Amino acid sequence: MNETFAIDAVDSSPHEVPGDAQNRRRDTRRLAYWPVSFQTLSGKWHGAKTDNVSAGGLQVIADVSFPPGTKLFVRIPVVYREYKRQLEAIVETRYSVATNLGFKVGMMFLRISDADRAFLKKYSEKDI
Repeated sequence: MNETFAIDAVDSSPHEVPGDAQNRRRDTRRLAYWPVSFQTLSGKWHGAKTDNVSAGGLQVIADVSFPPGTKLFVRIPVVYREYKRQLEAIVETRYSVATNLGFKVGMMFLRISDADRAFLKKYSEKDI
């Protein structure tokens, strides 16, 4: 049986975010406590909760740690005021730090749709 992974579905997403050092933390962050599911390249799903988000990435609190450079598919169902959407993206982990709540994992968007990026930009800049 052929199994397809969610990460394949976003692989042809129209918007690729460059990964150079100048893009690191250039975007405004905003606290957000949204559930998030992420899938590894091996197909295993994990759950977490966002801690903060921006147009360039997110930080999650997770039960597992991933080394920097790990690529993941991320799915975030968002319900905020009148906005209801499901964000999907390919991310790369930038850091993972152990805390008493689990691991704080920083993720940078590698591929995300223009619409999802625009929503996160408006949200993080408190325009919505």
